[in-house]
Amino acid sequence: MAYAFCVQALRHTVLTDYVFRESPLSENIPYGYERWLFHHAKQLHLQISSGWHSFYAINNAKHTIDAHLHVHIDGTHAVSPYRAPFGSYQFRTDISLMALYEFIEFTLARLHEKGVNEFVVKNPPLAYLPGLMELLTTFQFNHGFEIKAAEVGSVLDISGDFRAGLNSWELRRIRQAENAGLTFTVLDMGELEAIYTFILACRTERGYALSIDWETLRKTVETFPDRYLLFGVKHQDVIAAAAIAYNAGNGILVNFHSAHPRDYDHLSPVVLLLEGMYQYAREKGYRLFDLGTSAIDGKPNFGLLDFKSGVGARITSKFTLIRRW
Repeated sequence: MAYAFCVQALRHTVLTDYVFRESPLSENIPYGYERWLFHHAKQLHLQISSGWHSFYAINNAKHTIDAHLHVHIDGTHAVSPYRAPFGSYQFRTDISLMALYEFIEFTLARLHEKGVNEFVVKNPPLAYLPGLMELLTTFQFNHGFEIKAAEVGSVLDISGDFRAGLNSWELRRIRQAENAGLTFTVLDMGELEAIYTFILACRTERGYALSIDWETLRKTVETFPDRYLLFGVKHQDVIAAAAIAYNAGNGILVNFHSAHPRDYDHLSPVVLLLEGMYQYAREKGYRLFDLGTSAIDGKPNFGLLDFKSGVGARITSKFTLIRRW
């Protein structure tokens, strides 16, 4: 009984340190952490202009937001995000774990009160915040979430020399590309449409589609011009490979879309492209380079996984979860 009393007293103390609140996206209280790109109001409105509900855990002592969740509700169905690589809960790394657990419970109770009977949430890759993302996922399981989808991804830790992580085959190919006169370059954002068209053509040539249309990409880059980057590998004046990347926040550079035409398969210019992007990320102080997921129709693309492992990437997982009532 004494133990139970102590636990209850601790719970009361922790919760009085926080206020859980639902309020509009125009929340004026400062955040106690850097938000992911996809958690900014302007980005949410790019996904869809209305239907958003936002929840906050506010630290009474620091007067900051220590956790938040943005959810789109359509009738009995709720999602986070509506249309983005990930959404879900974001929180201060040193938040009280009990407060985080109770905040998840609060959001679920509020969604249920609104008539929601199905809530789908896409978490960031586990590698983005090692340990903390596993903790969040565990707390979600504790609250009745189940796995709806699981994707495998690959990331490079920004530390030493890129070539030190290459296997012998990829090292030979990158040297072959250099000997053929291929060079890496950071492209001007004024070339966005041309690079998008190039990548689309390369994907179409291989029977693949792009996950974003030109108009959506254009609006996104116009809204966040400092977040998006273009990279290329040139063979004299010809583009042999190109990539569109973005700064996801919290020191993470993401390879959003990259491609090269079949005519350059024998030189594998993407390896040289990744090296240049890696070096750029290192110079700019990024801590992680996300090479993206490796899946087709929800199943692993083993050829792509093998390639990314060959350039030194490590595997991570990305979960989409669902809570039903």
